[in-house]
Amino acid sequence: MFKIKSLFAIILLCTVAVSCNSKVDDQKIKADISKHLLENNNYVGVTSSVQDGVVTLAGVCQGENCAADIENTIKDIDGVKKVNNNIRKDNSTDLTLRTSVQSIITKYPGVQADVAGGVVVLRGNIDRENLQSLMSDLATLHPQKIDNQLVVK
Repeated sequence: MFKIKSLFAIILLCTVAVSCNSKVDDQKIKADISKHLLENNNYVGVTSSVQDGVVTLAGVCQGENCAADIENTIKDIDGVKKVNNNIRKDNSTDLTLRTSVQSIITKYPGVQADVAGGVVVLRGNIDRENLQSLMSDLATLHPQKIDNQLVVK
């Protein structure tokens, strides 16, 4: 009887030890990261590598706080021990967006616009009949947000 109890205790101990020592495979972590990166168009320029549960992120992302947002998402993935975040925010998108916005608003006298972090802020005055057209034109640029502070006449 003692041998059976001892044998059972040894088997139980081995099972617990194996399950406690199991770790998430780096390939599984990498697959989970890739899934998260593909879910957001702002993360297209981001790459990752994983070694022993340590994730290194590199590349460029778009949007305000994008690097921090990605890191927060990745660090919550099962098996991730640490995240080295080498991501840079892509500021060229704001320059391109700003140039495109300026070319559109020239058709609408009295309208001014600023662009920061992918957000277009509209100020000034606009005639009611032109507002919908302006908003449609700006929407084709796919900004993250349009903050309309225009006074409609």
